[in-house]
Amino acid sequence: MVLTVQQQTSVFQLILALFNTAPGAVNLTILGTRLQNGQSLASVAQSLAQSALFFDKQYHVRLSHTEFASTFIHDLVGNRAAESDKNLVIDFITHKLTAGATQNEMIAQVTGALTSVPFTDSSWGKASLHYQTHNVTRVVNHLLDSTFSPANKSVVVDHMLAQMAADKTFGDMAVWAIDTVAGVDRDNVVWGNAAVLLDNRVAVAGYYSLDRAAHAIDRETLQRILTQVTVDDRTIATAKAAIDNLLSDRSGFSLNMDADFQLDEVLKIQKSVLSSLPRKTVMPIEYII
Repeated sequence: MVLTVQQQTSVFQLILALFNTAPGAVNLTILGTRLQNGQSLASVAQSLAQSALFFDKQYHVRLSHTEFASTFIHDLVGNRAAESDKNLVIDFITHKLTAGATQNEMIAQVTGALTSVPFTDSSWGKASLHYQTHNVTRVVNHLLDSTFSPANKSVVVDHMLAQMAADKTFGDMAVWAIDTVAGVDRDNVVWGNAAVLLDNRVAVAGYYSLDRAAHAIDRETLQRILTQVTVDDRTIATAKAAIDNLLSDRSGFSLNMDADFQLDEVLKIQKSVLSSLPRKTVMPIEYII
């Protein structure tokens, strides 16, 4: 079934908000099919956010299980939980890796558990708030970029976190942010430039993913191209030309160039992780064991 224009646009907007890049032809089909099958955009956003791809840190495969677990928990939690609690999670991760789990599976499982923790939780609340603040700030920066001052961005971040504290999910609020930007008049004095910026970047994402039906340009390169797209319509043509030049120079690509952005694999891991978790929301160490 062919995706509707709205479904295509929703995928472009979501990937721009979460990753500041274009989905490419393959990922557009993968995510669009989920929307066609009835999954909400907020649910798709939540699934992608609870992944190693969204966590966006690379760990060497040669790290020992304990080294990976310790480094990952330090990156995720820092000093925002007691050492005894962190050590329990590190031991759990080490045990799971020894039993055959992958690094990406453990990142998805633990970050998913942490996002379920109320910000007021006495043991893990500070870590949960810090991580969700980081995630929300990324989305706000991707969507608003230089069209909002840092102070005004902070107001938006605070609003999103307040809604999440009242039981909204990160996925809910990511979609709220997208809809807020996309739904305003382009001459709105507060949000108008952000709406134009999103329109322009969606146009480039659509050119890459639909018109060129491409998936060969690596994510970092696409991010650099899209970052140069501004509220100036002329930057759309410049970005399209950059894409054309890269796609015409096949010497710079390999069949595995986009291997780090295969959303079907990300969502398979997420489905596997969710199916293994108990249906309750408590502290991370209780949730994941």
